[in-house]
Amino acid sequence: MKTSYISGTFVSAIGGVVIGYVLWLIAISIGEDVTTVSQWSLLVLLGSAVLAVCAGVWGWRMRRRGKYLGAAFAFSLPILPVVLTLAVLTNIYV
Repeated sequence: MKTSYISGTFVSAIGGVVIGYVLWLIAISIGEDVTTVSQWSLLVLLGSAVLAVCAGVWGWRMRRRGKYLGAAFAFSLPILPVVLTLAVLTNIYV
């Protein structure tokens, strides 16, 4: 039983990473058509930071309720959007 619980948490975390990546791709794709990458990347970083705070609060609340699968999803959701946006901004400004 413990193995299925751990594998379920792992799958939930991977799902959060994938959904976060897809959201980031959508945001960056919209920005390529609207404005310059440097301006849009700052907006995407701000949105990613808001997503990170909201997902952190959501994950914390789910963890306190004992819903560890949902908490793993919530905690892993903002990882790639924040990291990838920081990588884009580093590439632009450094």
